[in-house]
Amino acid sequence: MNNSNSSQRPGEPGRLADLSRLVRRICLLREQGDPAGAERLETNDLAPAVEEFRRRHGVEALRQADLVALFADEARRVADALLTAEIMINHLAERWAPLPGVVRAASVPPASAAARSAPAAPAGPPAITDLLDAMLAAERTSTRLSPARNS
Repeated sequence: MNNSNSSQRPGEPGRLADLSRLVRRICLLREQGDPAGAERLETNDLAPAVEEFRRRHGVEALRQADLVALFADEARRVADALLTAEIMINHLAERWAPLPGVVRAASVPPASAAARSAPAAPAGPPAITDLLDAMLAAERTSTRLSPARNS
């Protein structure tokens, strides 16, 4: 089982795509520490969708074991995606931290009095938009500084 549609029968591609998306959202909510939101989505959206799917395709088209496997696959995908995002955001933050406009997470408290009087940077990793703005600003600066690039 190496993809989100692994519980599908051969010759039925995409048949569980909508259910997979719902399960993935439920898994994401759980991973983000929102079990109440996950429970609401499971009760209000997934349960009726599973019921409708079974009504249209038959109960055997989506056995309970298939649903359990779908949850396992999607939970694994969500965990992998969040880990990849965390690695990438930290990598990008390290790479572009010295650039103006990028606010980095405070890992070490400021030591100097001047640093303590400066406005506090928001906690957490920089926003993607900040990273993109800094990357574009650096590109504009390096283009202006390097006339050889324009020839």
